Amino acid sequence: MEVSCPISAERVNENVVRIIAFMVAAIATFCLIFSNYWAMVFLLVDFAARAFGSGNLSMLKLIAMQIVKALALKPQMKDLVPKKFAATLGFGFCLLITAMFLLKLPLLAMMLTALMVVFALLESLFAVCVGCYVYSFIQMLKRKKV
Repeated sequence: MEVSCPISAERVNENVVRIIAFMVAAIATFCLIFSNYWAMVFLLVDFAARAFGSGNLSMLKLIAMQIVKALALKPQMKDLVPKKFAATLGFGFCLLITAMFLLKLPLLAMMLTALMVVFALLESLFAVCVGCYVYSFIQMLKRKKV
């Protein structure tokens, strides 16, 4: 299923998104291995910068753009809005994980973190954006209602 955005013509470089996803998976894996969820607060802020803003304040995006530039990867442009929606879901996941950690529910925090690692690795390694599929599904439901 091709994920497309009927709302906006804005585009994003898929290479940058996939590198960001790999870094998210690495940081979340660090949280799992060391049971240190304070790095999740960093992910929470970074997802917020990409989900609710232009992404210019996202440290992970800035690093990913430098990696793409250094490797001279050819841009692969994709629709921005589904990726922003996916970043919003990432923000929600990080918020929920942080809350579970602070509420002293480590098993729940670990399960949600593991799920986020799986989603991030799907994006990073196979260009499968679960959040984008959720976005497309919601758009289909909206069209059926009209």
